[in-house]
Amino acid sequence: RKLKEEVIYMNKNAKKIGIIAVVAIVLIAGIFAIVKHTNNSDVTLKTISISVYDKENSNIYKEKVDTDKQYLIEVLEENKDLNVVTQDSQYGKFITSIKGIEQGGDYYWMYYIDGEFAQVGVSNCEIEDGKTYDFKIENINQETE
Repeated sequence: RKLKEEVIYMNKNAKKIGIIAVVAIVLIAGIFAIVKHTNNSDVTLKTISISVYDKENSNIYKEKVDTDKQYLIEVLEENKDLNVVTQDSQYGKFITSIKGIEQGGDYYWMYYIDGEFAQVGVSNCEIEDGKTYDFKIENINQETE
């Protein structure tokens, strides 16, 4: 009889421990889900296209990039394939080399947003979803048609 009471007592404790364990697991899973949702809800991925053209205006790089960065310079410096070199100025960073092609003489790196000459320096260019950013090394003294 005493053994039977002890078995019943142990079964009740086992049930209580099992219920507590299930509740703890559910609570922990819920907390992780909330934290994950909170962290991801602040991140807005933008998809942009980046192209690079050499002195002969040949496309030497073209990629679509998904990014959570705010400024174009951040994406360029993060992308190791581009091997972007910059120099600081009073107006922010400016590009001196992309993919090993250095500016110099009459050639300078220019960039365009959806085909239009950029009106802001690369350090201050806020990324917009769906935009195309073209980088071209151009002769600034060459007449354009």
